[in-house]
Amino acid sequence: MHYLRILAAFAGQPWAMQPEKLEIISSFLMFKARGGSFTAEEVQARIGDSRNPDRVEPQAGIAILPVHGVISQRMAMMQDVSGGGGTSTEALSQLFRAALADEGVKAIVFSHDSPGGGTYGVDELAAEIRNARGIKPIIAQVDSLSASASYYLASQADEIVVTPGGEAGSIGVYSVHEDISKLLEKEGVKPTLIRAQHGIYKAETANISPLSSDARDFLQQRVNLAEEAFINAVAAGRRVSTATVRDNFGKGRIFGAQELVKRGMADRIGTMQDTLHRLGVSSPKMGASANSRRMFAAGETPPLSQIEDVLREAGFPNALATAFVSRGKGALQSDSGPETRKLSPDAKASLDQFLSRLGK
Repeated sequence: MHYLRILAAFAGQPWAMQPEKLEIISSFLMFKARGGSFTAEEVQARIGDSRNPDRVEPQAGIAILPVHGVISQRMAMMQDVSGGGGTSTEALSQLFRAALADEGVKAIVFSHDSPGGGTYGVDELAAEIRNARGIKPIIAQVDSLSASASYYLASQADEIVVTPGGEAGSIGVYSVHEDISKLLEKEGVKPTLIRAQHGIYKAETANISPLSSDARDFLQQRVNLAEEAFINAVAAGRRVSTATVRDNFGKGRIFGAQELVKRGMADRIGTMQDTLHRLGVSSPKMGASANSRRMFAAGETPPLSQIEDVLREAGFPNALATAFVSRGKGALQSDSGPETRKLSPDAKASLDQFLSRLGK
């Protein structure tokens, strides 16, 4: 009955999520409600990879905050259906506040890879991000999906950057009611709702019975209000009119990087490395020694400039390393050369070994 309770909660809230993802989760919950079981590996294969929701350590003063997996105000309900990962708006808000208060952080990058999620807590976090503009640069990096509730949040940043193969959008809200009365009947379960006399609408959207027309109208009103808040937030975040969002931002569709920029839904196309580089974070480079070892193992010869670095790292004098590069390796293979005569026996042995490796 655990999953029946989750199904009831699932049916009772508006969703800002890719329909395909929500259908997968819905099917998963129905399967579990029938008593089915999956291994942890099967859950991840159906729902998605587990993600670590914790803050990534700042890189050169840049705080990277992950918005990964299914978004929910609190992840407890979605823990079993989000691949073991997901993003809590409460936890993300705390990380955001900490990054704003950290004097060592000069910019904040939200890394988005999410199909969206529930609407609870999203509007509040969106407003918090938007209101923090001007304190520090805030960038939403789509790497590689920012759909629905994820785009809700991304649109509040100073700038949206989409990786070349990325997608974003899916602006809209909907709710799903799944009548499981036939399933319960098949299982020999016949629930009876007992309501207090003044709570005539209590449990009207419960999925243990068909949805009444009044209940359907009520759900429609909730969905409409949630979508209105979504559109208003996107309009405020992207600094456009609500009419622009309604008419030009896809009406629930999702777009690739070029179309997003064309429609004004994103600002530029670039990878996470591109964004970090613009913010002053150098791309990680392989050290000269490490790269030379890799090239030696592959039967390749490192460039002379890198060989010079290797010699310096090995303790050879700068003049010797420079002479080796400028004259080529033949300049130091003779014992008569002036630089060679200055080498100690141990240094000469190390150089001979190095040269022999180059000749392989």
